[in-house]
Amino acid sequence: MRYYLLLIFFIGFTHTLSAQKRNEVDSLLRMAETASDSSKADIYLNLAVAYRTLQIDKAYQYARLSLKLAELNKLNKLEADAHNILGSIYRVLGDFDKASEELHEALKLNELLGNSKGIANTANSLGILYFNQEDYQNALSFYQKALNLVDTTQYKGGYATFCLNIGEVYQVMGKYDEAVRLLNEALEVFVKINDLEGLAYTYGVLAKIQLEENQFEIAYTNCEKALAYFKEDQNDLGKVEYQLLLSAIFLESGKFQAAEDIAFQSLELAKQMNASHWMMNAHIKLAEIYKRMKQFDKAFIHTDSALVLKTKILDEEKQRQIANLRIIYETDKYIQENELLKIDTELKEKRISQQQVITAAIAICLLAIIIFAFFIYRANIAKQRINRLLRIQNEEIRQQREEIQTQAEGLKDINREVVLKNELIEGKNKSITDSLNYAKRIQTALLPFQERITKSLPENFILYKPKDIVSGDFYWFRELGDKVIIVVADCTGHGIPGAFMSLIGHDMLNYICNIKHIIEPNEILSEMKSTVIHLLRQDEGKNRDGMEVSICVWDKKRHIVEFAGANHSLIYIQNNELHQIKGDRATIGKDEFKHFNSFTKHEIAVTSDSEFYLFTDGYMDQFGGSENKKFMFGSFKELIFKNHLKQMNTQKQILEETLQDWQGEEEQVDDILIFGFRLMD
Repeated sequence: MRYYLLLIFFIGFTHTLSAQKRNEVDSLLRMAETASDSSKADIYLNLAVAYRTLQIDKAYQYARLSLKLAELNKLNKLEADAHNILGSIYRVLGDFDKASEELHEALKLNELLGNSKGIANTANSLGILYFNQEDYQNALSFYQKALNLVDTTQYKGGYATFCLNIGEVYQVMGKYDEAVRLLNEALEVFVKINDLEGLAYTYGVLAKIQLEENQFEIAYTNCEKALAYFKEDQNDLGKVEYQLLLSAIFLESGKFQAAEDIAFQSLELAKQMNASHWMMNAHIKLAEIYKRMKQFDKAFIHTDSALVLKTKILDEEKQRQIANLRIIYETDKYIQENELLKIDTELKEKRISQQQVITAAIAICLLAIIIFAFFIYRANIAKQRINRLLRIQNEEIRQQREEIQTQAEGLKDINREVVLKNELIEGKNKSITDSLNYAKRIQTALLPFQERITKSLPENFILYKPKDIVSGDFYWFRELGDKVIIVVADCTGHGIPGAFMSLIGHDMLNYICNIKHIIEPNEILSEMKSTVIHLLRQDEGKNRDGMEVSICVWDKKRHIVEFAGANHSLIYIQNNELHQIKGDRATIGKDEFKHFNSFTKHEIAVTSDSEFYLFTDGYMDQFGGSENKKFMFGSFKELIFKNHLKQMNTQKQILEETLQDWQGEEEQVDDILIFGFRLMD
């Protein structure tokens, strides 16, 4: 779609730079070394635009620096442009909330400045953002706002582009008459200025509308025109998309063989480009064709291929989210560290300067005292001369004291600067906290929904208390046929390192259970162990990160619970007796100084009402009480056994209240996770 490819050539920023010419980037960096703050803000914005297609982390860093300098120096237009660039960077990073926040701030500033070009540019960016999120009403509103501000005599291509964008919104909303009117206006302009890409996308959208209206012949004609223009423009991505549209036209026309041939052409081109998304769409289209041809075996093959690619795309998206989170966190940390280093250097230089002045003053005072003593020694010889010299020296001492007082006032100024710098540091800490809260939203989204768990296990509770904003402990749940799988894991460390490992753990379990269909708890642990060793390259280096895991699989058909653990235990209570099953003494990852073959599976027959508890060690390791000791495992078992007959929600409340009373004012030492459930005979 054309709106993905445009950089709004008719408005744009005045800060243009070819990202393909790295020597120009180097030139800008040299200019920044000696430039004033206001000039640096402009240079940093140029660098952000340049790096947007080279290194997204560099683009984010320079955009943030440009915004900071623009705000400090009250450069309102540069501030608006910096917000606009940050909005586009956040959109590339996939953080649509942040992108919307930055773009709306840019729009507000441009409206205050009366900058019509800036308003149109930002409005178009917001239209793209909302279209990506399928919020077509808002997309239409902002595209229309941008169109109304276009000078059609000077920016014909821009006017046609906005007509195309709005026409495509009308197309997906099913408002075909309005869409066709705007698309025909766009065609007239694109023909005049010989814009091949614009012609291709316009004919393509017209073909989509005509397919929806069952006008197959004209849809075929317009789709062929679009493909011809894409070929002339050497736009392979457009060719893939509209070959699939042509295949759909053939399919709806009953021309199954032609539909099959063109879909295979699209698939091969997508493979050459390594475009996973379009490969998946091609497989989906081929599966649809074969179903219509009643060749169900071939349809199944392509459906399966599409599912594998969808899993790959989701995995790549997850990795991209993790990488984007790292970019934002490390960039903010880099900016903060440089600010702190600058503050520290300035303070040291001022302290050295003040110390030199004080030392000189003391030296002068000592010299004055020596001279004064000398004149006293000569007093009996030349009293008149001494008195005259004493008056001179007294005046000098008075002046020196005034200088020392002035230096003392200077030290007070330094103290005031320290207070201001501390306020700056607090602001940077807030920025890092905001990044961590964003990471928490990603991690929380990965956890299973409570409603899904309760549907399979009506009697359950989950006590989940991260030590920091993000957690190294996580839980995972899935029901596959007659099997219900419950996983509790404790990753190496807590906070950000543990959170990264927990994301890896979620992805491994999704792949092992959902894709490879491994549902035996000991086999799941073995597969996780080998995957972590491979992913973290632990056979090649000294990395020993990993996780401790406990898994219960409830076989509803056989009415048994299977358990396996890696350095984790299971507590279960049957017939009013508490039992503990210890997992194997091995971690999910590389074990030092020992070779571990396989994990042990334990089976528990559910012959009466039974309670099961999976847990990490955070609860037992919490310090507190009158002697500030750990809670300990024995106390934990007593607490569980004492309350096991109560409702699961009541048990969770008792665990929380007991922990709060025990902990008191002490800091939480580790992430805490307890998963309890009851099975009825």
